[in-house]
Amino acid sequence: MDTKKSQLNKIGKTNSFKVPEGYFEHFSEDLMSQLPERTVEEPQTLTLWDKLKPWAYMAAMFVGIMLMFKVFSGSPKESGLAQNSTEKGIEVVSDHEVDDFYTYYEDQAAITAYRETLYIEASAIEEDTNH
Repeated sequence: MDTKKSQLNKIGKTNSFKVPEGYFEHFSEDLMSQLPERTVEEPQTLTLWDKLKPWAYMAAMFVGIMLMFKVFSGSPKESGLAQNSTEKGIEVVSDHEVDDFYTYYEDQAAITAYRETLYIEASAIEEDTNH
């Protein structure tokens, strides 16, 4: 501890770092002369279409969404399909017939799944007996 105090007393409170004479008088000029030249770029001019383009895209998107809702959610009577169905040879199907159609195919899918399950179980039993 005494050696530290003696070293501090030896150094004292004087600043050992010194700045050369006139260093800060020309500092900014010297620094600016060392920097590379900067080119000024002209600002890009926007045309009217560049300004309106995002709004046009957004409007087109909403129109497309509205058309999709109209096409996918409209019934045949609303879309005029029922009126022109006989002229174009298109047969209009009632909701009851559609329900019957889906019920039939659901039953067929259930029967097929049941048969596949039986086949898999029979195959597993057959493999166990063979080994």
